[in-house]
Amino acid sequence: MKKTRYLSCAALAATAAIVLAGCAGGAAGDADAAPADSGEVTWWGWTPDTPVAERYIAAFNEEYPDITVTYRNFENVDFRNTIVSALESGKGPDVFDLSAAGGTPDTWGPYAIDLAPLAEETLGDDWESSFAGGYAEQLRDSEGTQVSLPLGGMSAGFLWYNEDIFDGAGAEVPTDYDSWVDACAKISAIGKTCFTMGAGGEDTFPSEMFHAIANSVDPDFFIKAATGEAKWDDPQGVEILQIIADMRDDGIIESNALDGPQYPLANEAFMRGDAAMVQMGFWYTQYAGAESCAASMEAAGVADPTCFVQLPAEFPDVAGKGNGSEPFGEVDYGLAINSDSPNIAAAKTFVRWMTMSEDGQQNVANAIDLLPALQGVEPDWSAITLVDNEVQQPAIEQLITDSTASTQSRQLLTTETTLDAIVIAIQQILDPTVKMSIEEIAAQMQATAEPSSVGDE
Repeated sequence: MKKTRYLSCAALAATAAIVLAGCAGGAAGDADAAPADSGEVTWWGWTPDTPVAERYIAAFNEEYPDITVTYRNFENVDFRNTIVSALESGKGPDVFDLSAAGGTPDTWGPYAIDLAPLAEETLGDDWESSFAGGYAEQLRDSEGTQVSLPLGGMSAGFLWYNEDIFDGAGAEVPTDYDSWVDACAKISAIGKTCFTMGAGGEDTFPSEMFHAIANSVDPDFFIKAATGEAKWDDPQGVEILQIIADMRDDGIIESNALDGPQYPLANEAFMRGDAAMVQMGFWYTQYAGAESCAASMEAAGVADPTCFVQLPAEFPDVAGKGNGSEPFGEVDYGLAINSDSPNIAAAKTFVRWMTMSEDGQQNVANAIDLLPALQGVEPDWSAITLVDNEVQQPAIEQLITDSTASTQSRQLLTTETTLDAIVIAIQQILDPTVKMSIEEIAAQMQATAEPSSVGDE
């Protein structure tokens, strides 16, 4: 067993020359309970996928065999609609995912214990510097309470493409608007969907495309509009919506985009091998793995899957202004502990191992669906089998480099109200029955959006 960066409960007891009663657990809702070596923990999240969570738990149980962890996975919207009522009713999980985006530290944080004492006990007074830049701060509520500890970071704003389809169509990976239209024509000619997208329902995935296009139009515009320094119906905002309308008219965005949300519509179309491109974030890297690819294809309905080579690509410079479209990112999510949990002691051990131990974070890195939160942890490529290591590993390593260098936030500075307004605007653009002009849609978006106050002094 590799030495971890924290001390076990027994080691802490030896160091302090006392007996820690907390190692046997604590009372229900006892935020001061010491981490335990046995117990039960329920964990709810919209991420990771269940197979990844099971690998995390199996590795955890190699060190803590007497703590049983049960994971329950939700679709994004289902989690959002379920978690607060479950916590309010006393039937919520012991541990739950908590994102920095959309104000959730203030929305869900009141149900969580303060994890700063656990972090200080584990990593020392300067514990925050052990995490990637800004990750810990992004998971504090407006009162300064550390309601969650980061499991990993996330980047988005790029595409994933099926190399096999591109080769079969004789198409080039698009770098600008015209080359995207050209690639789609060639891909459609061989009976495949060019770019799959799910914009139906309440999911906020379409906002990622809007953000990527905004960076091509004006790299500063999205964050300025999100924080109230610019308006969504400024000329840049109108241009973004016009580009989306053009993508619809020119065959880049499929006519079925409103038939469902990104999950399952776009995810399944791509994983079945029916679509050449999809816009997903770093979490999609996991499906470059041979085992995860096969499992995901089976989940998408492929009975006897043969994995294809999927690769990341920069979002095309659709505005043609030379801006490109850099990735955007921040902490993806952390793990929070329910303040009413009867299993806080065991939950602390699980959260501590997952977020602050080298072993736990190495598992995060090797799952290649998150950027590890703990500084200095990278994927161990000798332990990772990709569909085509020679082709995919260099591309993923470059993606990690680009993602960690990103200086623009993903959703941290965008309120849930604004994300919803962006989605509605995109749906109106794509819906042929809506007769509003693009300017009218932009004006409505501005009227219904709510600027973020995150970062205000």
